[in-house]
Amino acid sequence: MKDFLAHFSTNKNISLLFVLFLGFNLWILPGMLPGEKPLDLEIFYTSDEAYAKINRFTPEIRESYRMGLMVSDMLYPLVYGALFSFLIFSLWQNEKLVIFPLAILLFDVIENISIINILNLFPEKSDFWGSLAGISTAIKWTFSALTILVVLSGIGKKILLKK
Repeated sequence: MKDFLAHFSTNKNISLLFVLFLGFNLWILPGMLPGEKPLDLEIFYTSDEAYAKINRFTPEIRESYRMGLMVSDMLYPLVYGALFSFLIFSLWQNEKLVIFPLAILLFDVIENISIINILNLFPEKSDFWGSLAGISTAIKWTFSALTILVVLSGIGKKILLKK
């Protein structure tokens, strides 16, 4: 793993992934649910809250959300997972810290699969998928916060070492 990270954690790859990351956040993902906040952006929700939100969506928005999750939002975790893995490795030279963005990727995919199943089964309700989606979302955001802390502390370390 260390050899892979050392080979691919280049400024060029990090820059390219950052541009893709911005593209997803500014153009691709916002088009999935025009005018609606997706479950993915909540910090945590219960199964009942997930179904209440999805029930407020029109059939067209539900279908757009489902397709977006199946296509765009399955590629997006690969982009940010690689971006933050390469960035953390370049800052710390420690492959163990890469576990944080990889955990985000894993729980984001579990979240996406759960929400897709909720949408596929709708209007039937599955407490299993609803609960798994909410728990996965909360874990994803926990690892996101940890990843940001690792990146910011790495940047701080680089700045202090240059002085």
